Amino acid sequence: MKLQIVQLEPYDDTTSIKDRLSSVKADRVLLVWPKRKSARLLQRKLDLVLIQREAERRKARLALVTADPDVIDYARELNITVFNSVRQGQQPGVWKQPLNKVFVERADRPEGTPDPFELRLIASRLRKLTPQERRNRLILRFGAILLLLVTLVSTAVVVLPGAEVVIHPAQSQIDDVALITADPQASAIDYDQGIIPALVQVIDVETSASIPTTGVTDVANSLASGTVIFTNQTNDEITIPAGTVVFSTGRDPARFRTINDVIVPAGVGSTANTNIQALEDTSGTKGNIEPNLIINIEGPLNDVLGVRNPDFTRGGSVRPQGIVTQADYNNLLPLARDKIRQVALTQFSARLTSGQIVVPESIQIAPGATEETTYSAFIGDPVETLTLTLRTRVRALVIDQQFARDAAFASLSRQVRLQQTRILDLNSVTYQLTAVRPPDANGRVLLTMAVSGRIYTQIDAERARQRISGSSISAAIDALNRDWVLDPLRPPEIRVFPGIFGRLPFLTTRITIVIRTST
Repeated sequence: MKLQIVQLEPYDDTTSIKDRLSSVKADRVLLVWPKRKSARLLQRKLDLVLIQREAERRKARLALVTADPDVIDYARELNITVFNSVRQGQQPGVWKQPLNKVFVERADRPEGTPDPFELRLIASRLRKLTPQERRNRLILRFGAILLLLVTLVSTAVVVLPGAEVVIHPAQSQIDDVALITADPQASAIDYDQGIIPALVQVIDVETSASIPTTGVTDVANSLASGTVIFTNQTNDEITIPAGTVVFSTGRDPARFRTINDVIVPAGVGSTANTNIQALEDTSGTKGNIEPNLIINIEGPLNDVLGVRNPDFTRGGSVRPQGIVTQADYNNLLPLARDKIRQVALTQFSARLTSGQIVVPESIQIAPGATEETTYSAFIGDPVETLTLTLRTRVRALVIDQQFARDAAFASLSRQVRLQQTRILDLNSVTYQLTAVRPPDANGRVLLTMAVSGRIYTQIDAERARQRISGSSISAAIDALNRDWVLDPLRPPEIRVFPGIFGRLPFLTTRITIVIRTST
């Protein structure tokens, strides 16, 4: 078969290409697009349709050589072969058979081009009808209108009505007390046995506790004071500096010091007076002594002077003073241990995540932990308050409340299953942890959790729709009361729309069932 190659130029359009096809004498025509990328030929599907029709009029089969993606898509729709190169088009092969009829979207047709269907419709209107054709057409129109009316009425009766039915099932309260074991050895919840995992936490805690000391002793409250007379035993003037110590006789003498500097005039027998005050070692009532008992001077002045107290020294007193005893040590340690548990509870609580709780009864000094104790005073020290600083390692058991609630819910669910026609309202379930027992020898803790909720009659909405579809309102209420146990104080509420039908729709899909369990 003869092949003619037509090389297109960038300036070619539909009209020029059709003109070039008019001179074609071959059986096959290969249109070759310009190599320039800027050349955009036959960008509408209509353009390619017109070129294909022109080729058909010339009894020639059309093929293209192009890389334009839009042209390739149009060619695929029109069943036109597209080659990658001229050489590929020249090789023996099968060229696609063009479509017998090519349809173009109305938007792609040139403006003003008549639609074939519109032409046929205009032609039918221009033709005169015979009386028989007119009669048949009227009968057909009347039958179509009647059929339409019957269809509309049937559809309105079946489809148009709608209904909303509010059902209040009977309700009651169900309660249960779940016994739950928190086991540190458990790794998952055992719903049948009521066992939940528990977490053991260990922290280092330090705290201080104080108590008043119980021992009592007397301590000096004020120092005694008085007056002494110094007598010169030489012919020289003697100066006595302040702070000179004088003391009484006996095995435990009372010691005093002079308050001011004193000058004793020269001459044997000369005297001078001065005030004295008891020293710290003569505190309290020890400094209250009788006259003429202070006769000694400490130091070399004792060789040149004489001394005596003409009157009583007075003013020395004592007060009771607390001292540390062994009983204080023994009593303070348990108090510190109790306080360290309280501090540990606060520190454990600060470390918990949302939903976790610490078992206070499980807080104890960790096995093998040492207690570091530091007392503020030793036994016998005169202090009013004794303080103990205690540092040790403490352990506690931590429980996830959600685990406990899940186990309690499982226990309540077993009770609900005994009520075969009842269902539990999940939004009404409440939980309360009522008791926590101390850990046993294996570290397990027994919890008591009260759980309660509302149960109501289980109603199958689809079955209810089928049961009451097409019924009157009163018959539908009676059917619902017969088939299910409903709230006697709140009968079913049925609203039918539009109200002119007076009964529920036949289509169950037009019936809305609302099961209202809220109080």
